[in-house]
Amino acid sequence: MIYDRFTRLLHLLLATGIVAELLLSLVMVHPKPGRLGDTFYALHATWGQVLLGLLVVHWIWCIVRSGNLSVGLLFPWFSWNRCQAIYADIKRYMAHAIQFRLPDNTQASPLASAVQGLGLFVATLLGVSGIALLFGMEADGEMVGWVHAVKEGHEVLGLLLWGYLMVHATMAVLHQWAGHGSMGAMVRVWEKMAQPNNITVRGRE
Repeated sequence: MIYDRFTRLLHLLLATGIVAELLLSLVMVHPKPGRLGDTFYALHATWGQVLLGLLVVHWIWCIVRSGNLSVGLLFPWFSWNRCQAIYADIKRYMAHAIQFRLPDNTQASPLASAVQGLGLFVATLLGVSGIALLFGMEADGEMVGWVHAVKEGHEVLGLLLWGYLMVHATMAVLHQWAGHGSMGAMVRVWEKMAQPNNITVRGRE
């Protein structure tokens, strides 16, 4: 698929930031009553706010940009036709998998777009819940009532995002290995319209 320069820049910033956030979450010391968070926690909290801002910009850009990846492709679950397209796309991937191949990426994949939308949604919920924790906990680090429930949800969302990241990265590597050039095209933010291998520019789907 073809992505505009700003979308590729946002993707690069979000990918880098999310990986950093997840790694920081493994080593940081959480604040608790009688114990302050460490420097890693402070970085996690600060960068989480920056990432949430980038996610908001990304959502706005998804709505206003012109191109071949609409919000409807990211969230197809309320459209019968789009859900049918996902089902057809799953069968397409399975047919190629039997032959140990991947379908090319000359057009938007309903399945890949829907998975991408879920990943963005989980990341956004993580950012919102992180902000709620940051401003909802007591000065001494205690979390009571709804704040503790948000903390539990935040941790579950973190695990989901780990899973999404592994699946997303694995598919990107497989497409690159198959010769589609997807990863190279996504990181070439200096090009106005970087194209994967064997791709022609298409209009809005």
